[in-house]
Amino acid sequence: MPSPSRTSPITLRRPVVALAIAAAFGLAATGVAQAQVSVDIGVSTSEPAWFYDRGDVVSVYVDAPDYEPEPVAIAWAPPPMLVEDVPPPPDPYAVWTGGYWTWQGDWVWCAGRWVDPPRREYVWVQPYYEHRAERVIFIPGYWSTPDAEFIAPPIDRPIAWAYVNEGVVIGPPPEGPVGIFVPPPPGSRPGLIIPAPIGTPPAVVLSAPPVMAVGMRVSGTLALDSHRTINDNRVTNYRVASLHRVANVTVQAPAAATATGRAYQAQVPHQAHLAAAMPAQVVARAPRPAMRTPVAAYVPGRALAALPPPQKVLGLPPVPPHRAATVAPEQRAQMAHPPLTPAEARQAHAGGRDIEHLPPTAAGPHPMPAANAQQASQRAQQEAQQRAAQEQVQRTEQIRQQQAGQQRAQQEQAQRA
Repeated sequence: MPSPSRTSPITLRRPVVALAIAAAFGLAATGVAQAQVSVDIGVSTSEPAWFYDRGDVVSVYVDAPDYEPEPVAIAWAPPPMLVEDVPPPPDPYAVWTGGYWTWQGDWVWCAGRWVDPPRREYVWVQPYYEHRAERVIFIPGYWSTPDAEFIAPPIDRPIAWAYVNEGVVIGPPPEGPVGIFVPPPPGSRPGLIIPAPIGTPPAVVLSAPPVMAVGMRVSGTLALDSHRTINDNRVTNYRVASLHRVANVTVQAPAAATATGRAYQAQVPHQAHLAAAMPAQVVARAPRPAMRTPVAAYVPGRALAALPPPQKVLGLPPVPPHRAATVAPEQRAQMAHPPLTPAEARQAHAGGRDIEHLPPTAAGPHPMPAANAQQASQRAQQEAQQRAAQEQVQRTEQIRQQQAGQQRAQQEQAQRA
């Protein structure tokens, strides 16, 4: 979703780290290996919302890879789901692969379609969203051999921030419990996330009512073996073929979470095309991609694909306000800095500068090795200890000066007496 401003926005830039982005929304960014994120935000006082708030999205087809892509970290949550029409399959081997929110320098809509696997035995792996340390860990959908075992990114693994297109406005941060999730139903308040078992198709929430508060969740049970069971959003590994045994999942929400004010619970098919074919309560229809040629899936370190212009979402109700939309333009400007180009990175390296903590390149962020991340954490701890020691010395000196002043005042009073 490109810049939300129809006019030329005023772009101000300043380098920040991920902690500053979270702090701008009053969040406590925790976790390990916090890296610097490249954001270039267009600030417009007349239209402060992002494109999704006004019913515009970029819709594309994505050429999914036949391997598990690298995970990326994103500072804000994907928008609520959109509704698609599911045509009949063209052949018995075709797989319905969409639709879902994917990353292309911003959250864009990956349109659903029937696709034959690259090889007959390959299976489709659903996109992966995880709420971790007030950020979204994202892996796009891909093709895999049925005997492969998906393992979620370890909690202590440094994950590079995804590159952000110029002019993109940051959306609301993820709101909800930590762990694997899917985007909320159509018409929901942006920023909310729905806890779900790993491998859940995002389409299972299409027929659910919109939610305005945290509380909706997707549950399902699948025994992988005697030690592992998929029944919540904390399972971190499974064999891809095991998910084919899942028949249904349960979507439920308390009355306080739904827009209708009524509790909700329903059994939904786990297969994406069957879930997408169920009647939706809010028919926010995803636009068909204007560009028929699929774009390549986002890969950290590679140039971003050229995107088509945004299109209107038909039937999208007024989007409820969220905290990110009310952030002052000055505060948004403080969350931006220009990307570091490869030439600038080489110049910085030649000049002896510490490039581990510089912004990502224009082609995408560079991953930080675990050893470098550990050294950076140690340096940060040492600097924090040094600052604390200096502050203690300053406080001690201030107390000493105050005591000396009090003694002088007492002596002067005694002399006058």
